[in-house]
Amino acid sequence: MAESSNSAPGTWAGLFSSEWGEDVHARELMKRFTAMALAKPNTPVTHLRTLADVLASLIVLTGATEARAAAEPLVPMCEPALTQAGRLFESVDPPRVAIQVLSFANAAEACGAARGLVEASPAKTWLAAIAKTVKKQDDLLLYRCGLVALCLGDPDLAAKLVGGGKLPATLTPGEQFGFNVQGFVRYLATAMKVQARAEAVRPAWESYVEGYPKNKAAERASWSDLVWAARAYFVGVEGRPVARVGEALHARVKPA
Repeated sequence: MAESSNSAPGTWAGLFSSEWGEDVHARELMKRFTAMALAKPNTPVTHLRTLADVLASLIVLTGATEARAAAEPLVPMCEPALTQAGRLFESVDPPRVAIQVLSFANAAEACGAARGLVEASPAKTWLAAIAKTVKKQDDLLLYRCGLVALCLGDPDLAAKLVGGGKLPATLTPGEQFGFNVQGFVRYLATAMKVQARAEAVRPAWESYVEGYPKNKAAERASWSDLVWAARAYFVGVEGRPVARVGEALHARVKPA
């Protein structure tokens, strides 16, 4: 259960608070940009990269049912957008564009509006290319890419993307990482490699969730990052279906 006693920015209660209007803002943006996207379907990358964080925020703040209804009209654009993003990968700002479009597809899958898009995409090829240029990329992009690699079932690639050397051979149960996203990604990667039990990993996930509002307020994390992390944990560790990730995440963070 998320904290509910303080509605200031940087808290879960603040993100859900009517005072700050995050959910209303997300709904308005989704409607506005969806209309623009449907009016100009030949530029899907432009629209879906803009809407990725908006859809992710809807999942978290309003729940999977409302997010699914909002995403469904845009799902037909996902495949052409991912194809277009692949063509752009070698040009201007390639990693960020491709991963942001992929993040929309991930959010659509997490709320049950689509399935199979992430696994069918060229994402592993993109991540492998990014892993060869880690010194040229910023940490926030690399941490997101690490989470994507986990969702694609490649913990070693995740570790290579976020750095820190070879993964340990064993997992220490119950560790918590707070604002240390690199440590959290590496811990999940280790958990997947050793097939750790969910109860051993859950404290790390809980601490990531509790620290997320402050990371977001400091622009060290986005809504899309949270949905990727939820998929990595709920699917990769707990074994839940991808389509149930959104509702599990919303239930976890919504204040009482």
